[in-house]
Amino acid sequence: MQQTTAYQENLLCDTLDRMRRNPEGRKVVHVHLSRLMPGNRTPVKSKIVSRMFGNLEGGMHIQMFQVINQDLVMTVNAGAQRDVNAICNRLRGLFDDDPITFTEDKDGNDQFVTWYDLEVDAAMALNMAQELREDANKRLRQPPETPPPPIMTPVQLDHVQKQLATTNIIPFVRDQVAMRVNPGDADATIEFYEFFLSVGDLQRSIAPGINVFGDRWLFQDLSRTMDLRMLETVVRAPHARESPVISLNLNLETISTPAFATFLERIPKDQKIIVEIQAIDVLAAVRNYYDVHDVISTLGHSLLIDGLNPIMLQMLDVRLMNPHYAKIMWAPELIDLMNPDSNKSASALIDSVGGDKIILARCDSQNAMAWGLKSGIRIFQGHFLDSFGKPRHRGAKK
Repeated sequence: MQQTTAYQENLLCDTLDRMRRNPEGRKVVHVHLSRLMPGNRTPVKSKIVSRMFGNLEGGMHIQMFQVINQDLVMTVNAGAQRDVNAICNRLRGLFDDDPITFTEDKDGNDQFVTWYDLEVDAAMALNMAQELREDANKRLRQPPETPPPPIMTPVQLDHVQKQLATTNIIPFVRDQVAMRVNPGDADATIEFYEFFLSVGDLQRSIAPGINVFGDRWLFQDLSRTMDLRMLETVVRAPHARESPVISLNLNLETISTPAFATFLERIPKDQKIIVEIQAIDVLAAVRNYYDVHDVISTLGHSLLIDGLNPIMLQMLDVRLMNPHYAKIMWAPELIDLMNPDSNKSASALIDSVGGDKIILARCDSQNAMAWGLKSGIRIFQGHFLDSFGKPRHRGAKK
């Protein structure tokens, strides 16, 4: 049955309003489950979280409020605060693959769990509850959403991989230019073309009605098969063969396969390859990354760390990785990460890697490009550049 009122949010607001009159020893805990990755926001995991706190609620030490956006808010008496904190730390272990559980904002505030001391923070806690109620009412006014497609199962993965092995993927291969801009003379030249698989279009063709992204580990397995198909296809594509430099987004494991070695043997002799590795994969296998880095460098090709966003910049010291390139995803929050005194900022990354080796991706506006140029970045990729049209000849100026 569909929920029609913001009952939990209203109850939370009423409870906090009453507690303001007698706040001694009481705290409020806000667990931001809505900030977890989609794969961690499943109904099963939500029930597990509720049960972890359930015993304390039974003893009247806490009162739980499960709000519409999936967050969990609790009022906590003095005697239960140590136990609640311990359970919150256990939650970080439950979701240890999720960056939000161990990141802080620029002011050092925990992004996963927020504590309010009602003796000093009662107004802030009530304001938080009112914002949750406003958000819930807004959601309830919206028309019902179409149920999401089911998450891919291991059996379905096997079927999808068999389909992928025999499907002509050329219609799903896309490319996007990365341009090097010289602000002195307003000139731009092609740095490389990135070739990638449109996973969304491919999914609609071979796995309609299945969410292939829902389970991270199953999708990781599927992406390895996609890598092999891309290596087979790009090496035969005329528009890829005529480009002096191309990039491919691959899994670390793929680079150690015979398929990648065969790919390098079949490309034009003077062509250079940039292998793009996701930052989250580098974090998961640092030793493997260094091995791959040495192999790629020895062969005369380049390695690029992809997927750097404001959160990832707080977790990964890119300087230690020594990549040939690093790709930052444009987001307005980057402006707040230009603190030259921090070694975990966009400013530190640009200074250490070098603006001539940084790509500002998802550059969707003139403002984004202007910020990049002002920050010392010289290579850009995104819809803003695509809007000018593709160069007539690859390798030409734009």
